[in-house]
Amino acid sequence: MAYLKITINLLSPIILSADVPDNNLTETFDYIPASSLIGLFAAKYISQEHLEYAHNNTNFYKWFLKGDLVFTNAYISEKDDYDEIDMLPTPLCIKKQKKGERILNILLNTEDEQTVFISPYSYIERSTIKTGELAKKINFHHMRDRLRGHTKDEAMFNYEALMPGQIFKGEIYGDSTTLREFRKTFGEKIIGRLGKSRNTEYGEVEISLSKIINEDIDALTDEDLEDEDYILLTFISPCILVNENGFPDPSLPNLKCYLENILGKDSFEIENCVMRTTSIENYISVWKMKRPIETAISAGSTVKLVFKNNLPFENIKNGFKKMANDGIGERKNEGFGRIKLNMATAEEYYKKTIKPNQNKPESKVPQGAKQIFENVIQNMFKEEFERKAYEDAAGFSRLPSNSLLGKLGLILSKCQKEEEFKKSIDELRNNAKSQLEDCRNKTKRCNLYEYIKNFDTTKTIESIYNDITKADYLKLTKISEYNVKDEKELLLELWKIYFGVFFRRMRQMQKVAKKEVL
Repeated sequence: MAYLKITINLLSPIILSADVPDNNLTETFDYIPASSLIGLFAAKYISQEHLEYAHNNTNFYKWFLKGDLVFTNAYISEKDDYDEIDMLPTPLCIKKQKKGERILNILLNTEDEQTVFISPYSYIERSTIKTGELAKKINFHHMRDRLRGHTKDEAMFNYEALMPGQIFKGEIYGDSTTLREFRKTFGEKIIGRLGKSRNTEYGEVEISLSKIINEDIDALTDEDLEDEDYILLTFISPCILVNENGFPDPSLPNLKCYLENILGKDSFEIENCVMRTTSIENYISVWKMKRPIETAISAGSTVKLVFKNNLPFENIKNGFKKMANDGIGERKNEGFGRIKLNMATAEEYYKKTIKPNQNKPESKVPQGAKQIFENVIQNMFKEEFERKAYEDAAGFSRLPSNSLLGKLGLILSKCQKEEEFKKSIDELRNNAKSQLEDCRNKTKRCNLYEYIKNFDTTKTIESIYNDITKADYLKLTKISEYNVKDEKELLLELWKIYFGVFFRRMRQMQKVAKKEVL
């Protein structure tokens, strides 16, 4: 397998639009997706060759449509002293003690510890893990009234952007002949534009292509399989899998089917894993619309594969070599399904943090900006409490009657304090109380009466902040010096939102159950 290393230097702020919960804020990915790179090169080639029907051009078809070239996501590259290190998504199995400093590999270390995720990107070398932070900023813009031709009074929107001066690195894989022709066509250096609002002040990048490198990646040695009877497989990009009906299915059984097609049936077992899912949505410029959303395995997800005795390990080595070079799953030419083998093999790690060089402004955050941050944080918590209530309600069985659930919802809407509602619960008739006590959640090991009485809004807020995907919101709270736990009115609103959705969801479950019986 041959490949080109691709280096992207950000010459201006860049916005690679991600899904967001707030219409006034456009967030950015913290990496450069392969699909964005394909779009840049494809647009350059169409312009350079003056193509009217690009799909009829042989090179365009091979490079960008057929998949003869495989583009990967580009991740941040950091300077550590005098070395330049290329970061990759951190394996989800590497976590830090919640109350402590130890960093453990929870797939290999069996200690019973409460842990939290440490960093989205890292560089791992033996038992050392180096983590870094990307430099981002939020720009404020006036909304424009397109009919009247000028800005709307006091109406603003915000762009989150990656700061210029940062370096991202990825690869382009293919056969030597195709890569040589590709590099000859575009040259060693290209100036282009990526992302949103690229016709204005955003998106200018300088891209450098290395010389062709001819070598296999992540090849396993005999010792890897002889010393241990397992391999840790980590996804370093999202992985799209489909089931027999052609629908996205990121489940563990479906992943096992894909792996068996490469490694052979009955050659391994999935002993353990740490996995998350994510949503994939791309904008296709030819269609002038977004591609349908697909659910995928998240980057960083790690699977422990245990091998059976007396197997032809040469076949397994060849299978892993194919996976490491080609990837797993669908849309592999767009960078999906990239893997790394034995990326995290230590039971415990020593952490070193690499901080980006940022010149922080000396002035305080403007009051208007603080208010915007507070609104963004509040909206996030409202949506998260709704989502959590919907999921938590599904964990209960032997639900109360719809009339009781409706009554609880009515009492809730009239209460001005949590204590009022809890007092009302205690004053219910014995029949209603017994329904609450009979409704149980096996996972939480409590009944519905206990759950309502013991629900803690502030602990729910802490659990949301501990979610890796909410790290940016935690930064916003620090910048704006906004403490959600001090906002009594907001805490009450979040509590009412939670149980309002909670009871409605239970009523929906009751209706579905009755229909199934009929």
